[in-house]
Amino acid sequence: MATIIINGQDHTLPEGEKLNAIQAAKLAGVDIPYYCWHPALSVVANCRMCEIEVGQKDAKSGEIKMVPKLVPACQTPAKEGTVLVTDSAKVKENQRMVMEYLLINHPLDCPVCDQAGMCGLQDYSYEYGQSNHRFVEERTVNPKKDVSEAIQLNQDRCIMCTRCVRFTREITQTGELQVMSRGSHAEINVFPGHPVDNPLAGNVVDLCPVGALLDKDFLHKQRAWFLSKHDAICTRCSTGCNVKAEENRGQLWRFTPRHNPLVNDYWICDEGRASYKAANDPGLLTSSYARKGGELGSVPIDQALALASQELTSVAREGGKIAAVLSPFLTVEEAYLLASYLKELSPDAVLAIGPVPTSGQDVTFTPDQTKGRTGDTSFVVPRPFTIHAEKCPNRRGVEAILEHFEGSVISFETLSRRASGGEFRALYFTSDAIDPWGAEAEAKALRSGVKFLVVQDTLVTPLAQLADVVLAGGTFAEKAGSYVNADGRLQYAEAALPPRDGSLPDLDIFAVLMGRAGGPVRSREVLAELAGVIPAFGAADGGVLPEFGVVLTELGEGAREPVPAGSGGRFDDPWQLPRYLKGDRPGEPSPKGGQDA
Repeated sequence: MATIIINGQDHTLPEGEKLNAIQAAKLAGVDIPYYCWHPALSVVANCRMCEIEVGQKDAKSGEIKMVPKLVPACQTPAKEGTVLVTDSAKVKENQRMVMEYLLINHPLDCPVCDQAGMCGLQDYSYEYGQSNHRFVEERTVNPKKDVSEAIQLNQDRCIMCTRCVRFTREITQTGELQVMSRGSHAEINVFPGHPVDNPLAGNVVDLCPVGALLDKDFLHKQRAWFLSKHDAICTRCSTGCNVKAEENRGQLWRFTPRHNPLVNDYWICDEGRASYKAANDPGLLTSSYARKGGELGSVPIDQALALASQELTSVAREGGKIAAVLSPFLTVEEAYLLASYLKELSPDAVLAIGPVPTSGQDVTFTPDQTKGRTGDTSFVVPRPFTIHAEKCPNRRGVEAILEHFEGSVISFETLSRRASGGEFRALYFTSDAIDPWGAEAEAKALRSGVKFLVVQDTLVTPLAQLADVVLAGGTFAEKAGSYVNADGRLQYAEAALPPRDGSLPDLDIFAVLMGRAGGPVRSREVLAELAGVIPAFGAADGGVLPEFGVVLTELGEGAREPVPAGSGGRFDDPWQLPRYLKGDRPGEPSPKGGQDA
């Protein structure tokens, strides 16, 4: 393992990782400011914010020779004997001058800018800049413009880091964004008639360190410091992208990507980004229903659960057959509890997987180490990103549960034919799908063959209109639990919202039906339980999963092997971190900034 010296202290680097000075310093707990650098993009070193003093220690004599001028840390490889000085007077003066230069034409828009509270310019001006402004000449002013229907560009806030340009060239390889003109006239723009409309376009907003590129869907809706961030999993397809679900006052406001080098790297697709809206749908069920005198009427959920339990128990006692549809939108824990409940109620109960929605074909972006890249790529680890045609998050997880309880996976189409033929007296149908299943004719055909129908869903659907009991379940944002993605990787998602009035999380519904005592059930306890019962989930022993999830050995054929994470874990730009994680304390002066020129 290589040993480097940072500010006079020896630090050992992880074996086998190729890091630059920014990454190496971060592992040692030393922050080097930057704007243009990003671990997935080629190094261009044009912001100059990360310049530090660099040298080399001779292995034999121990003599340290320093480079006379400051060197960009993003371009500096960390290797045996590398010497880095990040806190000298020379480095601090350079940081102050760079900040003054970057702010020359920047408008004082912080009170009205969406980036306020998570802005690299704000943070670094406070930490490394100066408190006065010496520029008295006329500033360059550029108008706002749309680079797509969803993205607005405020060019006068842009610091020309070119992150967005490199993203469209190197990651999506669509090249919509360009640097037009040169010098003080340089600006980011698109060619006429060629907007930024690739499936990953929204990531340029996340990459922008300042308030230049803005998501029009989120524009002027919330302040960053009002939002609580929850570690979640996107349920829009089977990729299982890691996202931050940002909520305030019981409402989701946006999804942003959460780094996972083994799944989605640093990105999410625009379809998944917009899927947060389903959790705020005004049409979501806010009550459970039971059929009385041929009409569905609203009832408290405890009464609906009591009626469902009573009727299902009666069918089982009389020897009638019960069937259940386990939706691929259920979490692993929910599917396990529902299967356990029905098999305890009737060992002959038939369990099948629910409708698996698909749309189009898989779309994979495969960035290359060098193709389309113009800067230094020696630190880049290119990783593919796939948008799956399978539009559900947990088919493989539910199938693993079914194989344990049923011995095989019964398709929804097969169960539908058997149910329509009158084989079952009772049917328990779960959904929670973002896009409801079935037209009216399909719903009637399924309903016609059963005498008692329970539908557990979040929306009013044609099948729910025909049910005897409708249970208001939780949306993806209201439940905590685990999903198995297309690669067989088990990942955990936190709940971002409390249950809606009149509803219960699905896990609690199944726990009530089973008669489990102890109040609200915890998903991690159920995960630990099923890990001890179902061998396929043995890797989730104790209900605790690794940071990036774990490939289930019986499911993970073709899954990507672990790769170095680059910075020792999840990557976040420093301005994206909550302020309490940065060591800020109200009322305390900045330890670095605030000096005059």
